[in-house]
Amino acid sequence: MQTGWKRGAQGVAAFAMLALLPRCGGATGAQDEVQDGALKAVEQAVLPTVCQPRSYLDSRTLVAVADASVRNDQPDVNMSTQSTLYVDAAPTRYQSYLRFQQEGEGGELVQARLRLYAKQGTNTGVSFHPVPGGVYPPAVTWNTRPTEGAAVATVASVANDAWLTAEVKGAVLSRHTFDLGVLPLGDDGAEFSSEEASNASRRPQLDTVYRYDWCTYRGSSTPSQAWAKTLGGTAREYVRALINLPDGSGFVLGGSYTDGPAQAGGPALPGPSGFLVARFDTAAQHQWSRAYGVGQQVELGAMTVTPVGNVLVVGTYQGSPDLGTGALPYIDSSTGALGMFVLKLSPTGNPVWANGFRAEKRPAWGEGQVYPSFVVPTVVATDANGSVIVAGHFEGYTNLGGSELYAGSMSEATDDQTQSLFLVKYDYNGGHQWSQVFETLDEFTEANALTADAAGNILMGGRGNNPVLATPGMRVGTAFVARFTPSGAPVWGYGLKGAVGRIRGLAFLPDGGVAFAGGFNGTFTFQGQTYSSHDPMHDVRPDDGVFGTLTASGGEGWVRVLTTQPSGDVAEQVAVDGAGNIVVNGVVSADTFDFGGGALGTPGLPRTQPFRFVASFSPTGSHRWSRMLGPQVSSAFMAVSPDGSTRLGFTFEGSTPVGATTFISSGQTDMGLIQFAP
Repeated sequence: MQTGWKRGAQGVAAFAMLALLPRCGGATGAQDEVQDGALKAVEQAVLPTVCQPRSYLDSRTLVAVADASVRNDQPDVNMSTQSTLYVDAAPTRYQSYLRFQQEGEGGELVQARLRLYAKQGTNTGVSFHPVPGGVYPPAVTWNTRPTEGAAVATVASVANDAWLTAEVKGAVLSRHTFDLGVLPLGDDGAEFSSEEASNASRRPQLDTVYRYDWCTYRGSSTPSQAWAKTLGGTAREYVRALINLPDGSGFVLGGSYTDGPAQAGGPALPGPSGFLVARFDTAAQHQWSRAYGVGQQVELGAMTVTPVGNVLVVGTYQGSPDLGTGALPYIDSSTGALGMFVLKLSPTGNPVWANGFRAEKRPAWGEGQVYPSFVVPTVVATDANGSVIVAGHFEGYTNLGGSELYAGSMSEATDDQTQSLFLVKYDYNGGHQWSQVFETLDEFTEANALTADAAGNILMGGRGNNPVLATPGMRVGTAFVARFTPSGAPVWGYGLKGAVGRIRGLAFLPDGGVAFAGGFNGTFTFQGQTYSSHDPMHDVRPDDGVFGTLTASGGEGWVRVLTTQPSGDVAEQVAVDGAGNIVVNGVVSADTFDFGGGALGTPGLPRTQPFRFVASFSPTGSHRWSRMLGPQVSSAFMAVSPDGSTRLGFTFEGSTPVGATTFISSGQTDMGLIQFAP
């Protein structure tokens, strides 16, 4: 199959991506250990050094999907439903057969270790044989048994009530289905627990290790990184934000956690849940970390940092949590309502002030009845004055500190699901300056990106069809970028006309233009060139990624469309360095892709979610470098310094390589930090 990576703008030609293979399934378990011999068999990857090659070992424990014994004195009897596998030579000859269903594509097998639990051992041993083209075990009898190949392993004796372990790599003939025969070496029979055993932990198992040699980097310079760090405790920790300090002295991490005390580089943060903020210097040395809303019903939505280092956090809440400055107005969790909080922290993490807001529905036919609703902040930004600029969505009515906002007639009834956008600005003390609403007919409307420049000009991006946010006549669900003055007056709105999608990342360019990133499906036209997604039928989840630039007046600059199969590609964040180079962070569904510098990844590379990437382009859209993150990275947030250094904060689980470092979690989801050189 073919995939397309499309470029378009003032005379930039298109180029094709590599053919891709479908994504593989997730692991069914983790093996207890990898034999020394298997590790020693991993040789240096035969890949060009310019791509920063890595070898990845994918370890899985598979449980038999079928098994059966056969006996020569009853040649037509099928024994596949019994809880025991029999192996014996006399007086009755028994032989057993097993089937394992393997997952994934590609990779080199370096270990296949069979494990059988012996209920009754043997002093004369057993042998293990490949079964090419074997009969599916549930239907096998003595008369229909397959022809076994030469033994690949033998075991001279087996103890009672113990595990038998044998390396059977030589018997694996297929990447998908593995059939194996177990035959006697003598007349002292053995009995093993079968796939039907009541004790699931004693069913036949196959521990496999596959090696994947893959390319993690493409670029014009030698890849390098400044540092890497793992953060994690007994809780499940998740990265939610990563923001550089404006004075260049370090960065701030935002996260959330559940299931116990958390760890963000300093003393343990109290459980059972909450959100955290941590500050680090430029070398990732911990300065402080604190938890907020511990054990309360709070969710961190977004975060930013003011020019003097104050941290601004927005999110949702239920109940009346105290974030350090007093209880917020009560929100009844039993109704499903959500309140919005805005929290300011000092440069050392101390709460300065916190405000809470609520929404409600008052149907015109309701005779004065009031129903709790929701108001959800999704993005936050600040300006040179430390103002707090928040965008989000709500249903019904809300008051964010000024006059009441109304989401529209399609959002009045209790069963209405249409939500409208809001944009609000507070001063550095939390005082309301202005707020406004953008009514829409799109029930999936959201603000997903927000930023402001030093002069206070505002950019908002997301999904919607309000004529202020995008060109009038846009279809429902248009990906839009809108610009406002510091006082909230609209300047222009731009939409990917004809397509459904959302803008997820925005950044100002040095000349006042705009860099954007997001996803779309359907068809749109940019600079006279038409772009289409693989599957235009999905109207909520984007199928393909898109990023590019607009001029300061909202005109079209250049655009790139990322398309792979299967669909599910999104450009999630965009940042700009001091030279105007653009850095994009997002996900692709394919296991091999090319941003312009050469192929990244390798066919069949296993993962439990789409692959994450980070890539850099010149001000005119030419490829500078691109990176593929590890297979177990589930989310990533990016902060780019003026010199082009790129920091990533990401969530991962298990063992995964990122850059030149292999990150290993403590057993649950942990947080990783890494910085790449320009």
